[in-house]
Amino acid sequence: MSKSLRSIVLCAVLAPLAVAASGCKSQPTIPGTEIPDTDANRDILHTLEKYRVAFVRRDAAGVMTTAHPTYFDTAGTDDPSDDLEYKELAPALRERMAQLESVRFTIDYLEIDVVKDRAVVKVWVDASFRLKPIVDPETGEVRVESSHTRLQDHAMFELLNDAGAWRITRGL
Repeated sequence: MSKSLRSIVLCAVLAPLAVAASGCKSQPTIPGTEIPDTDANRDILHTLEKYRVAFVRRDAAGVMTTAHPTYFDTAGTDDPSDDLEYKELAPALRERMAQLESVRFTIDYLEIDVVKDRAVVKVWVDASFRLKPIVDPETGEVRVESSHTRLQDHAMFELLNDAGAWRITRGL
């Protein structure tokens, strides 16, 4: 076999392997992600970005517009004392956001799995928060000291499509 014929054969054999190894997607992706560009995925990311922006602005009411009335979160523990239901969410957000002195919060969207009217979104969160002290209004004593917290971790949001709008049911 001539050298040029051998090169052609090698290219014909190796080219499909190189394309497969490159992770080439057959479908366009949402810019800045590897998530397929579909209407549902765009709507889901729109909801999560609306949440993120409201959080950065310390807008508890804005965050609440992204939550579904069935919201329930265990905070990742078996301890029921830290569970949070929708009816407790607004007061908890107002209290926590009142404590925020500054916040930086980014989300990298890694994967979306949609099954019928439900979605699970896997993300990478990179955030830092500077918290003001919480002072007891009656005694003037500091209940919680000021602090700075940095969070970098994988997280997951669960959403429900209710009447054409995606809302978060878990993960705030």
